[in-house]
Amino acid sequence: MTEDKTTIIKTGGGGASGWFIATILAVVLIVGGFYLYNGGFSNSKTVDVEITLPKVN
Repeated sequence: MTEDKTTIIKTGGGGASGWFIATILAVVLIVGGFYLYNGGFSNSKTVDVEITLPKVN
């Protein structure tokens, strides 16, 4: 006599922890960006960015 077995695999659970981590990461990025925008590590209000590219013939 054989017995039939059914296996049920549930996926998609645990999404709440992923959203929690994503929210915390977004808050950290926003606060860090605001900190850097307001002087950050250098206490200066201006940022000089210079990009030099090699001359292409």
